[in-house]
Amino acid sequence: MKKIIIITILIVCILVGVGVTYSAYRSEASTKTNVVSLAAFVFDTDRKELINIPISNVKPGDDLEYKFAVSNNSKTKKSDVSIKYNIILKTMHFIPLDIKLYDKDNNLVLTCDEKAKRNELNELECTSEDIIMSYEKDITDEYNLKLTFSKDYDTEEYSSLVDYLNLEIKSTQKID
Repeated sequence: MKKIIIITILIVCILVGVGVTYSAYRSEASTKTNVVSLAAFVFDTDRKELINIPISNVKPGDDLEYKFAVSNNSKTKKSDVSIKYNIILKTMHFIPLDIKLYDKDNNLVLTCDEKAKRNELNELECTSEDIIMSYEKDITDEYNLKLTFSKDYDTEEYSSLVDYLNLEIKSTQKID
């Protein structure tokens, strides 16, 4: 009887441990609406600098928007140094999406299309110009990622494509 109880407890611990490990390393956002607030990137060790944008269920004719922000502060902390950062979008681009990134004033920051270079993994890698964020005051840069899957692609050959889109923030300390 003792052995059965010990084995049962071990099995429960293993199952709980696997679930916790899986949830700690999986970060994905999904929604049924067209506008989503994904994240606020804050330059400290507590926030992530990579987000997986959900595009697996996109269909021809869909227009999607993903909002996110990059900040030099949180409620309790503020950066002590100026930061230079880039926004990087990575995709295999199997799904022919029109991918554009705008700032809060609707100025085009980045277009991700086949003109961009492919990296060693053959991903289309689109990188913004350097963006400077001063430490002198609290700053939050807001962005809107717009994805359009044209109705022109509403054919059988595009019906079962699988793709992904990763949004990454690369930052370094700005040295004058």
